[in-house]
Amino acid sequence: MPSPCQITSGQTLGCRDNTGGIKNMWILSGSISSITDTSGVISAVTGTGQFFKFELFRETSDYNEITTVTPENGTIAIEQTLNAVFYKMSVSQRNQVRLLSGNQNIKIIVQTNNSTATDQFLLMGAYNGASLITSTAGTGTAMSDRNGYALVFTAKETEPASYFNANAGTAMQALFTGITFNSGSAFGPTP
Repeated sequence: MPSPCQITSGQTLGCRDNTGGIKNMWILSGSISSITDTSGVISAVTGTGQFFKFELFRETSDYNEITTVTPENGTIAIEQTLNAVFYKMSVSQRNQVRLLSGNQNIKIIVQTNNSTATDQFLLMGAYNGASLITSTAGTGTAMSDRNGYALVFTAKETEPASYFNANAGTAMQALFTGITFNSGSAFGPTP
């Protein structure tokens, strides 16, 4: 008997136009009430609040998804992980990290470095929310060591993160109703 979960296409090797890492992340201070998502592409989001931008220095932060299939239970779980690094310990950063650590339903937009024609944006914790799992603040030892924070966010979802049907700037913001974007970084400018 054939499975109802048949694949619909293959994968070619393609060109060498792939780039790793992430550029920016936005964390929502508010809530999402609905998402229009068709086959992994988000075309509209409704909610309240404001997304705050967190700038990330190149080659310091990453986003990963691990799919765990448990055949004996017939279940699939996707764990999303975001590792974010920020420079310069400060009182304002300490306070933001403290607030994030208490939030159990964080929504995060992740902007990847992989942009051939348009930027790629993913929504982490779309339905079940993400949480700040660990926060490491450190001064370093040598003068050239990092003074700052390393944050690890995780989310568990039943589907991989969906992509936004938009590119940077106003096209991205046009997908949102009731939610605004703050372009300033809560963790200061990128060095």
